Amino acid sequence: METRLTTLESTCSALTKENEALRRKTDDLENRSRRNNIRITGLPEKVEGSQPASFIEVFLKETFGATAEAFPTPPVVDRAHRIATPRKRQDDPPRPFIARMHHFQTKERILKLAREAGSLSFRGSGVHIYPDYSAEVSKKRAAFFTVKSQLRNAGFTYRMFFPAKLQVTDKHGQKRTFSSPGEVSTFLAKF
Repeated sequence: METRLTTLESTCSALTKENEALRRKTDDLENRSRRNNIRITGLPEKVEGSQPASFIEVFLKETFGATAEAFPTPPVVDRAHRIATPRKRQDDPPRPFIARMHHFQTKERILKLAREAGSLSFRGSGVHIYPDYSAEVSKKRAAFFTVKSQLRNAGFTYRMFFPAKLQVTDKHGQKRTFSSPGEVSTFLAKF
């Protein structure tokens, strides 16, 4: 009886490890499939009409300009759509937009232009452009939200690295990297 119990415990432990490895692998594959995607928030509902991919090309030209400086080659959008979650009320915020760019370099260029611009607007609406991550990575990155505002208030600069690491630069230029919000809180307690 005892050997049977030991066997079951070891099997359960092995299956738990295998399940965790498969979960990590699935998340990695999901993020790789999203590597050319951008997420756009703040675009009013139905502004895209019946051709969302064509609309994103127009949106990018109007937002960043059609100059060769902004885009050396015209941006090519493979597909675009709103998040499928239905809006429950009319006054709910507009659903985010996901656009898959044909070239990874175009996606990186869009994100760089968005960072450099600071605040963006499109036809009177404030919009934000982000990389598109899996739900797991988004949840890990969101966990840093509170400590990031504390860092800003304390005068630190920071940046996020994939998947969810926060690099903090102090006033003297020294950089530290943290894997969890708890580590950042411990660091902030020293100041």
